[in-house]
Amino acid sequence: MAAKKLALVVCTLGLLQTSFAGSERFWVFSKPNKPTTEEAWDDLSPEEQRVLIKRYQSLKEIPTDQSSQLQQRMEWFTQLPEDEKQKMRDVWQKMSTQERNSLRKRMQNASTEEKVNIREEYLSKYSEH
Repeated sequence: MAAKKLALVVCTLGLLQTSFAGSERFWVFSKPNKPTTEEAWDDLSPEEQRVLIKRYQSLKEIPTDQSSQLQQRMEWFTQLPEDEKQKMRDVWQKMSTQERNSLRKRMQNASTEEKVNIREEYLSKYSEH
């Protein structure tokens, strides 16, 4: 009988503890919660905010040499027929990061004819799996 009462008390205390967790939200005099990002932004001076925005924009920008390389790769890919594009997408999904980087380097230095051969090599390699 004592064990039942003890178990009942422990369960009741556990229930009460979880029931009132976070009850400060309902307290009239409690401070409204603002997200920490918003608080941090509001605490910055206007000059610090401008510096932070410039830093973020510089991180987003792609260097021009990488941008031109990306443009060349996209032009080559968009010239493929739609079914070939889909095959390349499927192969890309099956590749590891290391294989993707290897393919990227090989394609970057290859001529148009070599690109066709490299693409065929990867298509045949991954269509077997």
